[in-house]
Amino acid sequence: MSGHAIHIKIDGRTYAGTYQIDRKILTVTTPYGRKSAEIAPRVAHDTLAHQLLQELIQQEKARKGSTL
Repeated sequence: MSGHAIHIKIDGRTYAGTYQIDRKILTVTTPYGRKSAEIAPRVAHDTLAHQLLQELIQQEKARKGSTL
């Protein structure tokens, strides 16, 4: 399995991560954590990966003491 790099911009700041696909599960990995989801039919892998990355960033920002 090889990782695919992804980047998103939130509030003017760019965040990066990688995603991997194993069977029908897509997993996004960042320095802040990891999040997985089942790939639904007709959903682009990039779209799902960006959604999961955004959720990870929002969770980290909401965490007390976060430096994001």
